[in-house]
Amino acid sequence: MALDTFIAGKYDGTYDAVAVGITDQGFELEQNSSAEMIEESDAYGATLIDWIYRGGSVNLQFLCKAYKAGSITPFWPWGALGVHSTVVAPISRLASDVATAVVLTATADTPAETAPASLTGSLAILAPNSPAKLLFNSKLRQVPVRLQLLPDVDDGTVSWFTIT
Repeated sequence: MALDTFIAGKYDGTYDAVAVGITDQGFELEQNSSAEMIEESDAYGATLIDWIYRGGSVNLQFLCKAYKAGSITPFWPWGALGVHSTVVAPISRLASDVATAVVLTATADTPAETAPASLTGSLAILAPNSPAKLLFNSKLRQVPVRLQLLPDVDDGTVSWFTIT
């Protein structure tokens, strides 16, 4: 029997149902909480007394080894690379109108196959203010992707992603 519960295993990813391909180190999920701090009081000075949960944010980032539609689309979801805007795709669009699903699926017969078997962010889009950099030289052209997972509502529950 193992000393503890150890989970490892590759995940395959898709963005808008198109494979992102092989990644450098897999997929990194980052979840942050936001809060209003209760501090600065006459009774306790600058002591942090408590805080009020005010939501949060979730990001998913990965470095694609392949330069193809599955990696370029999430790298720049606003249109073709180099295009600022068009009549069909103008400035002022809501991110949620352009966002699409990102799905991670665990490889069968690995410890990860049920922990979780899949992760789906139904509203994923390039994270705001993310410096998206492509290197044009004689080396492998890797595509860095940092997605913001926007919250979605399903049966009255607001969530950034679902897992199975």
